[in-house]
Amino acid sequence: MDIVTTESAAPPIVPPPVAPSATPPSAHALPGPLSAGHRRDIVIETRAKHDTAATVAVASISEQDWYISRTHGVYHIPACAKTGLPGRRQGEPGGSDQPYALLLLTSRGDVIDLGDNRRFPFTISAREIAEDLLQDLHDHGVFVCEGARPTADELAAATARRDAYYHRLIAEGDTMWARGHSFREISDLHRRAALALGVEREWAYVPMRMSECPACGEKVKTGVAVCKHCGAILDEEKAAKHGLGPGAKLSGSKTDARRNG
Repeated sequence: MDIVTTESAAPPIVPPPVAPSATPPSAHALPGPLSAGHRRDIVIETRAKHDTAATVAVASISEQDWYISRTHGVYHIPACAKTGLPGRRQGEPGGSDQPYALLLLTSRGDVIDLGDNRRFPFTISAREIAEDLLQDLHDHGVFVCEGARPTADELAAATARRDAYYHRLIAEGDTMWARGHSFREISDLHRRAALALGVEREWAYVPMRMSECPACGEKVKTGVAVCKHCGAILDEEKAAKHGLGPGAKLSGSKTDARRNG
């Protein structure tokens, strides 16, 4: 949607014959505010510049949810599940076994505020919305499908583009870490790249969830059977299964009795 401002000199007191308007039939000319000696017109181009299909499919192989806000709505590009059903349906030709998330976009309406309580409504095509939303997400594996669903070639190209971008982020993280071993310089984007590719880096360390031991109050890993600080049994069943605690001795005594009996 292009907005072009044109200015013309004010007509003399006795105007000459008015020539036919040169405004193209595909544009709407709306009169603007008058100023001394000038008339200001606003010409709004309404011709479609892109594909005018009613629906456009956006596919994502990213493991992150994306929320994008525009004046014509808030859009959610869902994360691709790490595990689950493959993206291709049974019997669907040209599909892929690689999982992906899908978002269907339709055209939306919006308005331009011209001032003086004047508003100009217009329609944004689904393709224009998709290209606007994805301008910063292509490297993350988000792309517009040519058809209703992504093909194997499209998914392979998106994966290669995402992995190349993540490798650049990992190299950047290594450089920043070598300068001073500061976690503050490493962003979540760098950590996400390392985790997504399964690359182990000291700077990509993610703190593990810890629990508090009810006996001594020290922090221990969630789900452990025995506190490493005070030796308290935190999960009797699990401790007995691994031969720890009084439950294990009792279980061993019953086993010996059965053997002797």
